[in-house]
Amino acid sequence: MPQGERPRSEPEIIPPDRAGRRTAKGTPQTRVFIDAHDTERVYVAKLGPLGIILAVLATGILAAVMLILLFATFLIWMPLVVFFIVGAIISGLLRTYFRRAP
Repeated sequence: MPQGERPRSEPEIIPPDRAGRRTAKGTPQTRVFIDAHDTERVYVAKLGPLGIILAVLATGILAAVMLILLFATFLIWMPLVVFFIVGAIISGLLRTYFRRAP
């Protein structure tokens, strides 16, 4: 910021006694100030055993789907690559065969 300009918003100063404030459920609360007129609150909660199981399950399913798509792509392209390589070899052999025959 160039010297002499005022900041668009004032920074929030949190007193030390309010730094560890918690909501009614006991989860920590974090505030993110965007500007002087708009405030966005972000709540951070601890995951319970069911939440952890669901997160691991969702991650595992996503990884399995990505692996299946990767294998499917490989299985589709592999025969095409082999076909083009064999075609190039046969084309090279036929080219030399027809060059020799007058």
